[in-house]
Amino acid sequence: MLYAAGSVRDVSVDAEVLCGLTWFGELLWFADAGRERIVGVDPHTGDSFAEIGSPDLRRGLATINGNLVYAAGPDYRLRIVDPGTGALVAETRNPRPGEVIAGLEGCRQGLWVGYRDFLDLRSSTDFALINCIGVHGRVAGITVTDRYVVYCDRRAESITVVDTVMEQVVLPINVHGSPTGLSWDGSRIWYCDNAAGRLRAIDVPGIVRSL
Repeated sequence: MLYAAGSVRDVSVDAEVLCGLTWFGELLWFADAGRERIVGVDPHTGDSFAEIGSPDLRRGLATINGNLVYAAGPDYRLRIVDPGTGALVAETRNPRPGEVIAGLEGCRQGLWVGYRDFLDLRSSTDFALINCIGVHGRVAGITVTDRYVVYCDRRAESITVVDTVMEQVVLPINVHGSPTGLSWDGSRIWYCDNAAGRLRAIDVPGIVRSL
């Protein structure tokens, strides 16, 4: 059954093309492919506290090993930067050369990489493949918890929760706007609404409230 979720918190941001979202420290960071930058904002006020120039930024934003990572350039290589200084820490090729990376999210098990219609779990050190889950629709962003991986579909205006143990959908969610990036704050799912230039938070029903 499709669950319709209205936003419980909205933060307006100054961005041209929202394409990624993650938490680092006390800030909610968004990726803006239009202006090729990553910006850290207060999730309560929307005030900006940090900005990192990110040349060739294409898609995704995640936190791994204390750094930020995003997909850059036409080949979607993974670029890792220090969030404190913006300095380049490392850069590596796309784990699946030729495929378009649509989303990124770090977790204890590694780095989830979202492609058009499947999700890879990869090592956060050498990006070796750990698991792969096929999905329906077209991935535009991804987030994850210990048991669930969540992806959004911009065209369908939907967010889908997948059980990584059973590898099956447990909750499809209809949302407002154009979701293009996801993050999880421990109680709510946040998404980039690219159409409105806003970061929106939604509650989820009891089945996944213990995410």
